[in-house]
Amino acid sequence: MRGKALLDALLEVARTRELTVRRESMTRGTSAGGYCVVKGVPTVFVDERASVEAQIEILAGVLRRYDWRDVELPPAVRTAIVK
Repeated sequence: MRGKALLDALLEVARTRELTVRRESMTRGTSAGGYCVVKGVPTVFVDERASVEAQIEILAGVLRRYDWRDVELPPAVRTAIVK
């Protein structure tokens, strides 16, 4: 699993951790996104104009903060998250 399929799978995994993922066009700075808490809601911002690979890295980077040891994940998703 690569590209858009991997990004979609990571988005689904994010939902299981009750993360809100906002894909928006970011016009300031050079970041492709990041994590913050908006009004108490854990949120990941992802620049929709960034490459699919950059979007995957932003989302996977945030998901690395969670414990995935006892969670069944597709191998490609686990590889992206657990480095």
